Amino acid sequence: MEISTSRILRRQLTPEEKADQTKKLKLEKDKLETEAASKIKRAALRPFIKYQGKIFYHTELIDMAMVCDNLLKKVSESEELLVVGFDLEWPFDFQSGSGRTAVIQISPDLNTCYILHVSKIKYLPKSLSDFLEHDKVRLTGNNVKNDARKLARDFTGVNGDKLVQNCIDLGVLANSILPTTHRWSLEKLVNYLLDLRINKSKMVRNSKWHIIPLSPAQQKYAAIDSHVSLLLYVTLKEKEKDKEDDQNTLNK
Repeated sequence: MEISTSRILRRQLTPEEKADQTKKLKLEKDKLETEAASKIKRAALRPFIKYQGKIFYHTELIDMAMVCDNLLKKVSESEELLVVGFDLEWPFDFQSGSGRTAVIQISPDLNTCYILHVSKIKYLPKSLSDFLEHDKVRLTGNNVKNDARKLARDFTGVNGDKLVQNCIDLGVLANSILPTTHRWSLEKLVNYLLDLRINKSKMVRNSKWHIIPLSPAQQKYAAIDSHVSLLLYVTLKEKEKDKEDDQNTLNK
């Protein structure tokens, strides 16, 4: 049976219906963004996130190399990707700007943080470079690609392109999973996903990271940054799985 063009046209949305649909979608988006903004504004009432895991602080090249040898062995024996929380610290001066990378933090799990104080060494241990550039390693953090590029600029022998390929940026991941999009900072992600605050004390953040040894406050600050990066990644992946499960249920 031949179907007339007029009948096909009648089944299409009218301009008024299209406008109504667009309006509903915009209202829903505005509602989600308002809720997200409201949640972030309530951040001042939330407690600070705490790290109760182990901190392994190393200042000697031989000790750093041994840590990275063990991490390399772990990832080489695994059949799965190893996602690690990753962060850097460096001194900053308002006149001279950013200094050379002084501290590297690696959290291979939620209960362990390795703090490598590299301010006094010229070259990174090869096992550290090999680990960070390994095909089965992924480095996660907020704006983590910028950290990867800085590390490559500061230390000869680090493959910046490979490091960037291994990065999982938390802000990009969040925008692909969450119902609202933002220019996420680490603080905003902690507020939104964990309902907590992260302590970004200027006294510690702007301290002299190149001086050995780090104070207990500096070590705790550094550990929290890489720990929370991994925790946020795990939380986002759980939300992604829940989202996929809900979609599969709807499709049944």
